[in-house]
Amino acid sequence: MAKVRQFGNTWWGKAWLDALEQRALVDPNRLPRGRTYARQDRVRNLELSPGLLRAHVHGTTDPYTTTLSLRLLSDDEWDVVLDLAMDKAANVAALLAGEVPREIGDYVLPDRGDLGPECSCPDWAEPCKHVAALCYVAADMFDADPFALLTLRGRSRDAVLTEVRLRRSQRLGVDLAPSSDQPRGPDPTISAAQAFRRKPTPLEQSPSLVNRPGTLVPLAVLPGADAGIDTDELTALVRDAAARAWSMLAAGTDSGLELSVGADVVRRAAVGDVDQIAAATGVPVNELGAAVAAWRIGGLAGFTVHRGRPEVDAAKMQRGKSALGDGAKVRGNSASLGTTQLRLDEHDRWWRFLADNELGWLLSDGPADDPVDLV
Repeated sequence: MAKVRQFGNTWWGKAWLDALEQRALVDPNRLPRGRTYARQDRVRNLELSPGLLRAHVHGTTDPYTTTLSLRLLSDDEWDVVLDLAMDKAANVAALLAGEVPREIGDYVLPDRGDLGPECSCPDWAEPCKHVAALCYVAADMFDADPFALLTLRGRSRDAVLTEVRLRRSQRLGVDLAPSSDQPRGPDPTISAAQAFRRKPTPLEQSPSLVNRPGTLVPLAVLPGADAGIDTDELTALVRDAAARAWSMLAAGTDSGLELSVGADVVRRAAVGDVDQIAAATGVPVNELGAAVAAWRIGGLAGFTVHRGRPEVDAAKMQRGKSALGDGAKVRGNSASLGTTQLRLDEHDRWWRFLADNELGWLLSDGPADDPVDLV
């Protein structure tokens, strides 16, 4: 016999259901039907955002759009919640470990008047069985991530943990300068699912483009905190993404997302610290330096001719040999004489390389349709 699916398998998941069944919802008669619907996997596309749960609940025929709004806690109420969390070291440890202490349960769990159930079905009951099903499935979500309950009350995981760490550091006498890690109240964002489904604003209705990429607020790290993330590297990634997005809008350039990992490493190094990126990726610094020199001159095409050895028509290579003069030697797609080399790419364009004692052949000019223009 198959095991019946149970809801509320952690204390906070069970407390959520107890609060709903005992004091938050008006009509208890729809709860058993809602529990059955939840067990039948009729709740789909569950979305969570501050103050709102939304899902499609499949009834007898068509799915219904079902929502459950929950009153956001005020700043004063959040102060009470956080003060209670800070009263015991065990509470702080629980929050940092991803659990919700029991002491704050009564303040974040819903009470009568906190909830606003709505459904597109014709049932007059409040809640209807579709809202009830949503409530039971939400208990599963809270079992897996108790911070989802705090998000529903208006503060994201990051906002809560940032405030907890800040208050803890202040109690320990650690001096923190004001920075971007200060709590900013209710999370103004929307869920990833909502963002994905949102229709983009027509380009002609978008705000005018600023004259340069946005700047990043410096990331502050609490003393002693170690999340396994290098904030300098994260800052560089965000800054790079902003610059690429701005360039796409301002000049119609490519996003660069189609680049191979190797090409993207070179692109990043071309505008960053070659030694640092070489150390992080394990690429020999001389090898990366030569590739960066090629990228700075010719972009992706320059990097490609630096790395690649395409098959070319041998007869075409005579033009490169003639441009260099007597004594030039041809090998594959390159013609060389002394410290100068001309290479032909797969698009029949010529590039000039110069010999370097440390980095080997370095791209110095190109492209050109006629190799004579490079000599």
